[in-house]
Amino acid sequence: MYETDNMDKFAEFRTHVPVLSHTAYLDTSSTGLVPDFVHDGVARYQEDRYLKGGDSVWRLPGGEETGTIGMMDWAKTQIAQMIGAKKENIVFGNNSSHIYTLFTSGMYFEPGDNVVLVENSWIANRFAWQVRKQDGLEVRYAKAKNGVILPEDLFALCDEKTRAICISLVESFTGFRMDAAAIGAYCREKGIWFAVDGVQALGVMPVDVKAMKIDFLIGNDYKWMMNYCGTGYGYISPALQKSLKQFGAGWMSDDDRFNTGKQVLCLRDDAGRFELGFPTVSGIYGLGLAAEKYLAFSGADISEYVMGLTEYLRERLSETEGVQLTYDFARKNRSGIEVLRLASETGVTNEMLREAGVGAHVSGVDANGFMEIRLAFHYYNNKEDINRLMDVISK
Repeated sequence: MYETDNMDKFAEFRTHVPVLSHTAYLDTSSTGLVPDFVHDGVARYQEDRYLKGGDSVWRLPGGEETGTIGMMDWAKTQIAQMIGAKKENIVFGNNSSHIYTLFTSGMYFEPGDNVVLVENSWIANRFAWQVRKQDGLEVRYAKAKNGVILPEDLFALCDEKTRAICISLVESFTGFRMDAAAIGAYCREKGIWFAVDGVQALGVMPVDVKAMKIDFLIGNDYKWMMNYCGTGYGYISPALQKSLKQFGAGWMSDDDRFNTGKQVLCLRDDAGRFELGFPTVSGIYGLGLAAEKYLAFSGADISEYVMGLTEYLRERLSETEGVQLTYDFARKNRSGIEVLRLASETGVTNEMLREAGVGAHVSGVDANGFMEIRLAFHYYNNKEDINRLMDVISK
């Protein structure tokens, strides 16, 4: 009954994602699909601004109507519940890279202090720390072994001058899911800040900032959160919020927003102090809708469903010649991302994938005669999407 009920609700949800009516879309780790309720909500805002003028009235899923600040508060509540946090610790920004720099630029350190990262992880996060090297910060990198990063690999690089450990919960290029709870426990014990890029996890993989002892978490809107580009969000723990340097302020940073007669800034006592001015409100609304859907479906059910798709992929691979997993991690380290290695003899091309209605991309042939396809499974995907891909490979 458990599996049947979940299959039913995810099959019904699929009907709200128009692209899937003609494409087996498996590229969410690059750009996710937009469901009708996000599109319709954002379109309504745009139409109101265009035809009526002024600020739009936002209609929440329960039917309540509210203004923009009320909508932002609602969206923060949905996101906070999604990650086991409080809405006061959620911040919105232009994108995940922008949110990340709240930490990398605001963290205090002494020359000679260091941070520990994962080598070859997402470039924006590496760049954000590398620019601080001019201020005397040392950046250390743990190396993956066949795609695997163990907590001990990070701990081995730490010493009394380590200020932060920074990871991607799910590695973008391999799909490896880190043991965040073990890393967070170590950081809390040692007095080290723990920062997590959740971009490739939030929306389909479980995240609990308290259980994982995360101090700083970032996400974006256009991958697993099924939204348009242009909005990032983050979690800043109360302790870290008090420690970060405030590099700028605007009317949204003040504890009395809209008081235009006020002469002296008084910073908000929540993460909103880092929000400077009017944000991309349609993106925030879409994030709230996606988070609300995640909560309604149950994060545990979503994760199990997505993991079930990865299991089915393995079944199909065992029946197909010329293709295998590039990385076959233990189940606890798997995510919605899988990477396939294809022998050049399969002859698979991007044109063939397009003609078959498969939303995925194959790389060029490497020196060993192999190509790769990075696949991404969302809860809007199903087994038939995998079958369509495997039909192309096995021809």
